[in-house]
Amino acid sequence: IEQSKLETTQMNAILGDPDRLQTMAEDFVKHYENRLAEGATLKGKAMFVCSNREIAFDLYKRIIALRPQWNEIREADESAELSEKDRQELKPIERIKVIATRGQDDPEDMYNLMGTKEYRKELDRQFKNEKSNFKIAIVVDMWLTGFDVPFLDTIYIDKPIQQHNLIQTISRVNRRVEGKNKGLVVDYIGISNQMNLA
Repeated sequence: IEQSKLETTQMNAILGDPDRLQTMAEDFVKHYENRLAEGATLKGKAMFVCSNREIAFDLYKRIIALRPQWNEIREADESAELSEKDRQELKPIERIKVIATRGQDDPEDMYNLMGTKEYRKELDRQFKNEKSNFKIAIVVDMWLTGFDVPFLDTIYIDKPIQQHNLIQTISRVNRRVEGKNKGLVVDYIGISNQMNLA
């Protein structure tokens, strides 16, 4: 147990290194925007898997610093034509969110961002709506299994995941829908060996 704790602490220190996170945030923004510009993504939905809540929050802040407009609340996807039903179902929301539980000892800004269980249920509904402005979900443990968004076509992985959990995680982008013939897994941590084992 002590060895495991030590290894986890060391891994989090490496994965949470500020220079590494900044480089990854810059790479993610560039890659995501290129996919949008090339029309390589169906609805612009992407999921980013982080190893823990603190790293997810840090990455989120770095991405927002690079693209402050992604933190602006908008009624819907800019290209969406909205029906009256859409206007009732859509909630004005930011493009990027962190999906994780909050902790009592979290810093105030992190605590407020994580929100309540009811708030996360609303995020679930909005992410599953193709016309929603909510396009990028930064996750840790939630939404990796049993969460189906057929038009989600890109997942970025920066978390050590193994066996069944790894298969479940990458399966988020292999759901079939008209106009989508593949999902893209962007590997920031080196999951190929674990993929072969799984």
